[in-house]
Amino acid sequence: MKQKKRAPFLEIKIYGPEVKPGRIRLDDLLCLVEHIENALERTAKVLLGSSSLKPGARPHDLKTACSLELVGISQGSPATSLGFERTDLQTKAPNMDFGLEVIEKCFGGLPQASREAAPLPAGYDPGVLMAWKEAGRIFSRGISHIEITLNHRPAPLRVRYDPKAQNQIRARILGPEKRLRTIEGRLLMADFKEHGTRCRIHPSTGSPVICLFDDTLRDDVYRNILKFVRVTGETKENSFTGRIEAVAILDIEPIEVGDDEVARSLPSGAPLPTDFWNPPTFEQLAEAQGVKPVTDFESILGGWPEDEIDDGFEEAVEAWRQDELVRER
Repeated sequence: MKQKKRAPFLEIKIYGPEVKPGRIRLDDLLCLVEHIENALERTAKVLLGSSSLKPGARPHDLKTACSLELVGISQGSPATSLGFERTDLQTKAPNMDFGLEVIEKCFGGLPQASREAAPLPAGYDPGVLMAWKEAGRIFSRGISHIEITLNHRPAPLRVRYDPKAQNQIRARILGPEKRLRTIEGRLLMADFKEHGTRCRIHPSTGSPVICLFDDTLRDDVYRNILKFVRVTGETKENSFTGRIEAVAILDIEPIEVGDDEVARSLPSGAPLPTDFWNPPTFEQLAEAQGVKPVTDFESILGGWPEDEIDDGFEEAVEAWRQDELVRER
């Protein structure tokens, strides 16, 4: 009699219109695995009584307890299934299996963490929420949802993660609605000092905006340096001019260049020097802003409003001028 194949310890099934059975894009795989690993390690820190975003190297024992090994990519219908196993070192002391507790809390707490008004589950803090939010970036790439199954007990633990759950987690991170603004631009000039972390966003139009961030966003800011991003935060504005002087970032996400129309309108040139005594030349400004010489002069001719371009206004002005010249003679 043929023995039934044992299910992997952890199985993640990926669904969506862009999913091909038994296949997954490498960047999607890396995004998903990296941020789930972050969520596990941050859950471990919380269970040990620390902030998941406390700076410092990760203890080797903690990393070993939470690590998973990808053992297979299989074809499902209509999903792609990723199989993971734990290492042998993690299962030698079943009565002291801290890693299993971490995994159960991290995956088992996800439904409660993505439920509006529910208290944060055990093992969760803002850092864990940030990791799950980032894992959900794959939902913007043709993936509709993922199903997570832990086959560690007679009754498996099953969890679904989808864009609705990701939005609830993002809402938790943002907190009660404040005076929030969203700014899109290129992230430059980040300062990671322990006191006074800040960066600068260069929008497509207008002046650069200084953005402040805390430890919950340190990794995300570092990862997106020189990239196009969308930040949401509480603004500090000049009471007289209304100009934004600074933004305290609550959320940051990269704009996928090529997949987002907004990214195409953002400046793509190299950052310019800001030395007051040596300002950039017109050529440097043009290059940084992607401005090219005009080759079709018809594109800059015409009138306003657009639906009255051929209304004869220019001809009438020219005739008046000719009449004035005749009278002056």
